[in-house]
Amino acid sequence: MTVLVVAQLHGLTGVESELRTLLAQLADGARAEPGCSQFLVLDGPGAGEHVLLSHWVDEAALSAHYGTPHYLHYRANVTPLLARPSDVVVHHVAESVRAIDPNPPEPGRLG
Repeated sequence: MTVLVVAQLHGLTGVESELRTLLAQLADGARAEPGCSQFLVLDGPGAGEHVLLSHWVDEAALSAHYGTPHYLHYRANVTPLLARPSDVVVHHVAESVRAIDPNPPEPGRLG
């Protein structure tokens, strides 16, 4: 069962550059992990808002991620850059369906 993590971060005004750098370091490290299928850092709807999307091959891969140097560095440095705690949701995915021809997506052509 794969694992999808969606995290919304709420950064403080005036430290945007530091937060972006920290998130880039976390993403670069995570992408190099064997159990990470994807790690995206997206801008959220407001100033200082970011969304992290990470996809892991299984729960063990995600658990291993939490012990890596880049994750521990992130945890040690992120709190002073946030206006409030992050909103994190972990999804355990039993099955995913990818569109055969997603341009344009047609419900009848889902594989």
